[in-house]
Amino acid sequence: MSFSFKFKQHTVNAMLFDLDGTLLDTAADLGAAANALLSRDGLELLSDDTIFHTASQGALALIKAGYGHALSEDDYQRLRQEFLDYYENNVATHSRYFGGCEQLLNQLNDQKIPWGIVTNKPYFYTKQLLNSFPLLATTHVTVCGDTMRERKPSPAPLILAAKSLAIEPQQIIYVGDARTDIEAATSAKMHSVAANYGYIPHQDPCHEWQADMIVDRCDELCDLLTNS
Repeated sequence: MSFSFKFKQHTVNAMLFDLDGTLLDTAADLGAAANALLSRDGLELLSDDTIFHTASQGALALIKAGYGHALSEDDYQRLRQEFLDYYENNVATHSRYFGGCEQLLNQLNDQKIPWGIVTNKPYFYTKQLLNSFPLLATTHVTVCGDTMRERKPSPAPLILAAKSLAIEPQQIIYVGDARTDIEAATSAKMHSVAANYGYIPHQDPCHEWQADMIVDRCDELCDLLTNS
């Protein structure tokens, strides 16, 4: 028998999460891939701050942060493939859980509340991370960036996850660290939580995203489960 809890007077039966910047801090490994290319080409390396606040925007954003915006499309695509080749062999070298995430996921499992992952990360790299972090492998559903044609901010991946769980979107919370996560949740009619501890761009603070809730640590959501 599954457990439900209250979120702003609404009954919730499941949680879904973004992956990078929400459950896992993967910025160091993503940044290492970009800096390996920059070092090879004799260019200035990206700072930890630039990496952290750019990581959620993907490989090309990190590449452009280092190489600038004046290269040809062919050059960007070549660099992107080189980035991915490096990252493939170093997916979980420095990655780790954000503080409180393990506690929340364990509590969800203990209380038999289904949870899942909806990420724009391709399946190949997502699977590598799930294999490296056994707790993540207990997810009830995983929807990746190449699971279907549409990706966040489209609501389609979230709706697919809800159907896989056999739970109505209105009874699900989605947690993410990007504006596109909140937009996708809103369009899917899910409750949205902004992870303020994640890869929030300096120029786009999460208090402007109109999320239903903002948390500074993942385990703040444990209170929802405990107090219901």
